[in-house]
Amino acid sequence: LSCKHVRRMNALTTLIVVIYYTVYTVSGASGWIARSHSWHHCAKSILHVPRGGDVIGETPIDDDDAPLVIIIDVDNCLYSEQELLSSVGEGVESQIVRNTHLFGLLHFNLTSEDCDELYKKHGSTIEGLRHTLPSHLVEETMRKFYSEVYDPIDFACLLGIRAGIVKNENDSKSIRSGYDHGHALQKRRALAELLESISNRHPVYLASNSPKAHIMRVLNNMGLRDIKLAGILSPDAEGDGSPASVYPTKSSPRQYYQQILSQHSPQSKRIILLDDSLYNIRQASTVGIHGIHVNGKDRTLEEGLAEAKGHILPHGNTPMSPAQSMSQYMFSDVKYLGAKNKVDANAIDTSVWETLAQELSLRLQQKKIGTLRVADLGAGMLSMLELFMNGGGENERSKASMFNLIRNILGSSGNTDEQLTELEYFVYESNTNLLDGCKEKLRKLGFEEVTSNNWQLSLPNMKVTVHLLPKDFQNEQHPPESLDLIMGCCFADLFDPDQLVLSLGRFAHKSSHPPLVYLPITFAGGTRFSSTHPFAENEESNQLVPSDTTAFQMYARSLITHGHNLDPSRIVNAICNFGGSLIAKGSSDWIIDPKSNQYLWETMLYFFGMSGASEITKNGFDAAGWIRRSRREPRTIIASNVDLLFHLAHSSSAERSDMYSTGENEDSDSSSRVAVEEIQFVSPYNVTSVNKELDRNNLDPDQIEVESLCSLVSSGTELKIFKGTFESASLDVNIKCMADEAMEYPLAYGYSLVGRVVACGSNVADAESLIGRNVFTFSPHSSRVVVDRDAVQIVPDGIEAEDAIFMPSVETALSLVHDAHVRLGENVAVYGQGLIGLLVTAILSMHHSTTISSSKQFCSVTAFDALDDRLAMSSKMGATSALQPQTAGIAGPFDVCIEVSGNPRALQSAIDNTSNNGRIIVGSWYGNTDVALKLGIDFHRSHKTIQTSQVSTIPSTMTGLWNKDRRFALTWALVRSLQPSRLISKRMTLTDVQEAYELLDGGKEIAICFKYNK
Repeated sequence: LSCKHVRRMNALTTLIVVIYYTVYTVSGASGWIARSHSWHHCAKSILHVPRGGDVIGETPIDDDDAPLVIIIDVDNCLYSEQELLSSVGEGVESQIVRNTHLFGLLHFNLTSEDCDELYKKHGSTIEGLRHTLPSHLVEETMRKFYSEVYDPIDFACLLGIRAGIVKNENDSKSIRSGYDHGHALQKRRALAELLESISNRHPVYLASNSPKAHIMRVLNNMGLRDIKLAGILSPDAEGDGSPASVYPTKSSPRQYYQQILSQHSPQSKRIILLDDSLYNIRQASTVGIHGIHVNGKDRTLEEGLAEAKGHILPHGNTPMSPAQSMSQYMFSDVKYLGAKNKVDANAIDTSVWETLAQELSLRLQQKKIGTLRVADLGAGMLSMLELFMNGGGENERSKASMFNLIRNILGSSGNTDEQLTELEYFVYESNTNLLDGCKEKLRKLGFEEVTSNNWQLSLPNMKVTVHLLPKDFQNEQHPPESLDLIMGCCFADLFDPDQLVLSLGRFAHKSSHPPLVYLPITFAGGTRFSSTHPFAENEESNQLVPSDTTAFQMYARSLITHGHNLDPSRIVNAICNFGGSLIAKGSSDWIIDPKSNQYLWETMLYFFGMSGASEITKNGFDAAGWIRRSRREPRTIIASNVDLLFHLAHSSSAERSDMYSTGENEDSDSSSRVAVEEIQFVSPYNVTSVNKELDRNNLDPDQIEVESLCSLVSSGTELKIFKGTFESASLDVNIKCMADEAMEYPLAYGYSLVGRVVACGSNVADAESLIGRNVFTFSPHSSRVVVDRDAVQIVPDGIEAEDAIFMPSVETALSLVHDAHVRLGENVAVYGQGLIGLLVTAILSMHHSTTISSSKQFCSVTAFDALDDRLAMSSKMGATSALQPQTAGIAGPFDVCIEVSGNPRALQSAIDNTSNNGRIIVGSWYGNTDVALKLGIDFHRSHKTIQTSQVSTIPSTMTGLWNKDRRFALTWALVRSLQPSRLISKRMTLTDVQEAYELLDGGKEIAICFKYNK
């Protein structure tokens, strides 16, 4: 999203140029195409006029995969004249028009209207003069025209500068209009990289009715001088001696485009002109050149280039063919937000929404005043206000209105004096295009405008006041005081987290009680289809169509390149680093059905085409082929989001203890006997927690006492114990504290615990430095453990406790990768994307990036699992394809298959889909379950190798180079790099231990962490 994602139109309208560069550049256009209709047929009529005009011109070549030649107009095409006028008050084309009018007046006594009429009739004023003047005056007149009109032009406006006006925010004469020089420079760089990317694959020409010197000055001032061009067409190019070849313009296409037509035949190549003049497009069509109308408003240059490449559909108002009567797509920020709001209402996490109601109710009780003051940043079309007032969502995703939730909470307290009586709502929205839509929404909700941009609604026992503030909240010089809540839907991922916190802090600065911060629908970086396709060869283009997983990863990469933050944990860390605390977090994934959410689905495809396709192309894949495949088989789009709720800062009276604190708790640690809660497996499918006492005075000389912080549940071995499907044996012969323990009920088990050292025996040499340090121990889940000093590992500095508990899992994954011995260029499949499978995928992906040679695939990492949430995480962990198991026969064969699913059918599929002479690594422990495999004649002749892998020992083939200490050191380095705590899907306490194992057994969670809060 976004989703992006992608996603927020107030930001997208200003960032679309920047975002597109990566693609053809993501997050975030295409007309709706029925399932039975192929995009291949829709893209044929690329020449069009906007606003319902007819398709014009010849189409000699009708093949999307034909070689492409691109011609780009210069003035008001390479740059947007409208943007220059609104930002710095002066443009290049406006100067050309002004100088043209002056030239006509001085030399021919023509009025401005006369000059403009010549332009409309002949495509340019000077071309009109050519047709009206005696032939012997044409050449001299045109020479004077190009000199007197173009030489005086001031190009400072292209640099964002206007002479005589000082850019000062406090100067009332300053012309700002939301223009940002840093952002403009970023857009220019993006355009440069975009054009460079295209010119590396296709001939690119510039073509203008302006002289070549003018074109070069534009390129210089836009920082585009070094772009590789196939040629520059201008009126002062050498002609063939005919009258029309004297300063030829686009009105004489055969002479003007002679250089291109002599090298590129329209019968074998798609030659496309991007121009802001419909007249020029019509003229070019007479010589077989297709046209795309680019005017900076209905179609930007970036959109036109994406259309030419087949990454987005032609303009929505263009008829595609007489047979096509379906509605056409055209991007509209108002329509986008309306469609998005419907999906938002379903997606918003109900538990976080209700927690917000509880927190706001508590504030009302503490203030003893029935007024709430709320600032909505990037409010769009007021979807959050509507949700506050009326609730929203459908079926099981429905939410009660915030008003009703607060009334019920306060009513249940029994104090009738504590009620919500007034809401003051401050709306920040910098996209002025949405202002009329906001006002219409307020009218529908029953509001009346009492003063300019101030609206009121009276409800029974309550008044609601809305202040419409059409500005960027970051530019607010006088934020509202005493805010109770700051919220922003679908926008937090558009900012650098630290900068976001600083901006939020300005709103909290004048509040006696720091406000809550609610950030629903924060893009978490993952986008996927409900069912995914593997890589496929496009025989026509001789390119590889990327897997859906790889395509969406490149979409995410393009968004990151242009400033999007796709890691919500960075927002959490930033707010906590500034003194805030996370209250609640929940999943709020977008579920976008191609039928019921048609417009939003189309917009997402538009975002992918504008923001991901270029990145796909730069990596050697067939981006247009992927877009066409996505359209031929429309599937539900799922974009991963999270809802975040914070206290912006801790109040002095409500400081919370930090679970990762290394300071000792004097109340508990000073006692000689302490209570300990510990796990106990009682019988199959029966696990509980038991309480016991620990005598701290009985610490042996070589032992240490560890107060637990958190521990990780093993979804492999521990589930076997939970279900009773294990053989009687030692717990682990290579872990000191487990070697003498039998695997039989009742049993305390677990082997991934991190805690803080609180006491050391008399013989512990490093006791002084060890006290207060976080250590890892292979111990059962318990609130406190006593272990030998040499049975723990000090957690390296900079690794959080919740990451450190993954150390054994990461070591297991590393052991599997070592046993697989994957060679450079080999394609690997990982069967099973539980915890271990995901970590295997992540490690393989770190040093096994996909490379392409012609249409062949090398170094791919394909993940298989039957659960969609695991496949979504596979993509985040770096898989090049994340697929349902039934697609293995299409995606394979593979050189190496690693099986960690615990499912015999997956093992059979791994065997069947491994290439002859390939390797199958079995990491699953099947316990006492019988496994039946088909090992017929094909397997017998295949020379495939099946090898088991287990982490407890180093294989003999590696002992010359590796030992446990070296592997532990690498494991910790991987823990630091991978930050595996992002795989934690649920945090629980030992009180909920039965539920925890039932959730894991049902496949409903990826990783569960037990927390031990004092």
